[in-house]
Amino acid sequence: MPRKTRETRAVLCSRFRVLCLDAGLDVDGVAKLLHVTPRTVRYWFSGSVGVPYAAYKLLRVMRLFELPCKGWDGWHMHSGKLWSPEGFCFAPGDASWWGLLVRQARGFKTLYDLEVSSRIAGREGDPLAGVGRGQQVAHPVGNTGITYGVTSLTGVAHG
Repeated sequence: MPRKTRETRAVLCSRFRVLCLDAGLDVDGVAKLLHVTPRTVRYWFSGSVGVPYAAYKLLRVMRLFELPCKGWDGWHMHSGKLWSPEGFCFAPGDASWWGLLVRQARGFKTLYDLEVSSRIAGREGDPLAGVGRGQQVAHPVGNTGITYGVTSLTGVAHG
């Protein structure tokens, strides 16, 4: 296997240094995290010694820049945000409503499927005729947050 040129090693070492700075780590912090001496880290930063791949990868995983679990390929953390493989970013507050959004989408799909099946069967009218007003529509994955035929505080009927 050919050895890396001095220029290649310098570029890789500068990338490692930027990674450390993005993680908010100084020389001593990197040394403590990777269980090496500060002298070794200074050699890596200067480019006089190449950074081992294991150290680079371990730093990325331990500082959560890469997610090590299967199924998260392409997802990464940067600047305090989660980035998707498509390039969309999600701030920490964005995740607080995901569960509700998924349950509502599943509930919508359930109601939509009921409507389509009633039209295919030739039944006209309300596909939820058997569901009493004010009752939650049963859903196999749990509470969808959708209540059928309930009037809100503003007097507007839902469902």
